[in-house]
Amino acid sequence: MKDPNVEALKKRTRMDTVCLFVFAGVFAAITIGKLLMHSAGAAVGNLFLCVIFLLAGLIFTDIRRHGKPFAKSVIRKLRILAVTVMCSGILSDLAESFARSKALSEPLELYLDDRFIISTALLGVIIGILSEIFVYGHALQDDMDQIA
Repeated sequence: MKDPNVEALKKRTRMDTVCLFVFAGVFAAITIGKLLMHSAGAAVGNLFLCVIFLLAGLIFTDIRRHGKPFAKSVIRKLRILAVTVMCSGILSDLAESFARSKALSEPLELYLDDRFIISTALLGVIIGILSEIFVYGHALQDDMDQIA
């Protein structure tokens, strides 16, 4: 007999998964468009958004496949997502600065947006903390599975 909680989880996450993959595809197309227009600096930010949405979609796919949100693969992808989000702030600003200095044929001057970098780093830390909560949930889930 199928677990009704797992079936409800799969039903709830179906549309989320589809939307995340659609967003990843949209940002992949925007990235390719920016690269074709020779705007590599702007393409890096869109590439990071594509990867972030793709990772989130893969997380939801794993949750739907296993029927458990605390699977090891979900935890691993959450940690990768945290690092990706943290890196996206600084690397997209650096790419934009490099592209700007190259286009203007001037020496490299870094124009880093501190608020954007700090907010993306903070968001990455929050996702990392969430992954540690998932580690604890995985341990509790294993204990419950052994009892039952």
